[in-house]
Amino acid sequence: MASALTVLATPILGAPLPRELVSRIESVDGVRCARIASDGRIHGDADESVLNEAEVLLLGSVPASVLDHVVTRSSRLRWIHSAAAGVDRVTTPVVRERGLIVTNARGVFSRPIAEYVVMMSLAICRRLPQLLELQRERTWQPLRGRELSQLTIGIVGYGSIGVELGRLLAPFESRILATRRHPERGAADAPNVELHGLDDLDEVLRASDIVVVAAPLTDETAGLIGAEQLSQMREDAWLINIARGRLIDEIALRRALQSGWIGGAVLDVFGEEPLSPESPLYDTPNLIITPHTSWASDRVAERTVDLFVENLRAFRAGDAMSNVVDLAAGY
Repeated sequence: MASALTVLATPILGAPLPRELVSRIESVDGVRCARIASDGRIHGDADESVLNEAEVLLLGSVPASVLDHVVTRSSRLRWIHSAAAGVDRVTTPVVRERGLIVTNARGVFSRPIAEYVVMMSLAICRRLPQLLELQRERTWQPLRGRELSQLTIGIVGYGSIGVELGRLLAPFESRILATRRHPERGAADAPNVELHGLDDLDEVLRASDIVVVAAPLTDETAGLIGAEQLSQMREDAWLINIARGRLIDEIALRRALQSGWIGGAVLDVFGEEPLSPESPLYDTPNLIITPHTSWASDRVAERTVDLFVENLRAFRAGDAMSNVVDLAAGY
């Protein structure tokens, strides 16, 4: 019989892990799952002693101070599974110093985020923002749009989201240019995708009608899209960011939109979240803002636990786990 193993689970998607998903985790032989709140308090009958027993942390959205407290108190902790794809908020100095295994939720959010980008791309092509404005003005003015088959889509960061986006866009017959750090490591996953290295970023920006930012946030990619990169884009091109807010210089983007350097932008992520009601971005022309919801669907929590349980079984058996993060690279 396998020795007992304690898993700590923080809130996922802004709420405590539902009891039925806790039961899924505890279906793994010998596993006990204790829930902790976003402020570090222990739920249910458990007490602070579970921190000393825990070997695994299923990590959702908690402040860095709570993460560091749990890691510091949990002397037996060996593995953190992030319920997010990006791990920039997970790899704190305390986590790095411990040399813990970190895995992420790469692939869990790919479908809903790719669908969000397709939705926004169609809205841009069919001029939905302008049509809604005409409705508010009670004005009957037919507008001529474009078809996705006419457009070139640039994907900055061809990871799991970029791959899924390329797959969903294939029936629309768009030309797709994608950048990734190591394009030589394999062919594109869809026949309509042309792979480029990061050195070709300016070329991709110049050629694209819609630029989708889908790269991980690392020390290397912070500020990846600034004034210089925005100046490479076409005057009628749109920028969509579904990755991390700090990848884009928001001041430079606002200036580009005010000056008409580019056609428009869609931001689902921001340098500081939640976005302050006083943010000048709300008043920026040709900017669509959504509150970091591109990932949100009613299947995400289930997919998150499915991936975690699969990795938990591998961890118990001493087998290789999926989505192990390279802490040096940051993804």
